[in-house]
Amino acid sequence: MLTVHLGMERAVLLPALAALPGVDLSALVGDFITVLQGGRLEDPAVVDVREIPHGQRHPRIFTRFTRLAAQESFVLVNNHDPKPLRREFEATHPGRFTWEYVESGPEQWQIRITRVDGDA
Repeated sequence: MLTVHLGMERAVLLPALAALPGVDLSALVGDFITVLQGGRLEDPAVVDVREIPHGQRHPRIFTRFTRLAAQESFVLVNNHDPKPLRREFEATHPGRFTWEYVESGPEQWQIRITRVDGDA
């Protein structure tokens, strides 16, 4: 039974996860291992990316978004207006999220990103 399950993960689950736009697959695999070992995933209500290197910010944000159920949200904290990120969300998840500015600079931006079922 376990062999069949692992085969399905390799043949179906991992390719499907790898196809998700902007997602850090290694982080999702790490999440899977954490759960299998009896751990709990951290689902922060606030994702502060100000101290994260620029090349790692978007994958971290999209990975957090992927974990959301419909109508769940998180607040993104950044040191600039993340307009390129919003365009990336619009291109990869059209109609599947809302984007609400909670704070708009000049030193800090906070955006509530919510996953929605259909058209936003």
